[in-house]
Amino acid sequence: MDKGQTIKLFVGNLALDTTQEELSAIFESYGQVVSCSVLRQFAFVHLQGEGAAERAIRELNGREFKGRNLVVEESRGRPLHSTKVFVGNLSSMCTTEDLRELFQTFGKVLECDKVKATGVCL
Repeated sequence: MDKGQTIKLFVGNLALDTTQEELSAIFESYGQVVSCSVLRQFAFVHLQGEGAAERAIRELNGREFKGRNLVVEESRGRPLHSTKVFVGNLSSMCTTEDLRELFQTFGKVLECDKVKATGVCL
């Protein structure tokens, strides 16, 4: 991997009060943080450095931060002509299968994830 390559990472399951500064500080030990954007309970971190992204994913994915287990993975672009839908305020009884079944009536569901009490269908 080129030392100058920047990898965009998705960071999910963040506490609502997580700041850009806190998140940058966590990732700085893995490589140069080129940019960090916190958007409610998820963020995108652009990390530069040989092997930096792989190390960050390996060591931070599932790690507890502010009482929540982080989700850290390489950011994947959305397929063309698809829409990502956030569904909030879900019952703990609602499953990903329930969400998938509900949204399949509107079109093909490419991906469906439930993180705590929220859901995302693509």
